[in-house]
Amino acid sequence: MAAAVWSPADGFPVLRTARTVLREITRADASALFAFRSDPEEQRHNDSPLTEAGQAVDLVDRLARDHRERSALRWGLTLAGEDVVVGLLGFNSWDVHHGRADVGYDLSRRLWGRGLAAEAMTAVLDFGFDRMALQRIEIWTESANVRSVRMAERLGFVREGTLRGYVRADDPPTAGGDGGTRHDVDVFGMLRSDR
Repeated sequence: MAAAVWSPADGFPVLRTARTVLREITRADASALFAFRSDPEEQRHNDSPLTEAGQAVDLVDRLARDHRERSALRWGLTLAGEDVVVGLLGFNSWDVHHGRADVGYDLSRRLWGRGLAAEAMTAVLDFGFDRMALQRIEIWTESANVRSVRMAERLGFVREGTLRGYVRADDPPTAGGDGGTRHDVDVFGMLRSDR
């Protein structure tokens, strides 16, 4: 028998894998969140890195609001047996009506290369398809973000196209109208029927 469709009224879902626990992120996690969301190397491909500690509290509040409004669902990633948030991942946007969402993932650099993000993302994808009634999940990532592209491929996403010059880097446009440095974005998709 299939599990009932999850609703925010059911409370925040906790997901467990062999090595991780995905749980609600709270204001108590703000300093840990700031630690990895402000690291320049970790955030090189993120268009909204944190630059001040207060921004982490604002982010926690926004994540809680998005969860209540059913517009996004992001988990704090902790290692099993520990309760320090070392990553943030989940559904950046969620369209309930159309049954689709896009996912993103951030992980503390000290944990890169261990397969933890892929392990946790597998649990997130399962939850999305099995409990949120999603029909489609997408990953949008800068083409130059090799780690993210590999992750999408490892998880079984299909590259559906490249949006050329889709995002602007931090350098400001010049008066001559060159628009600043532009980056391509790859779009990956996975349908429920792909699993």
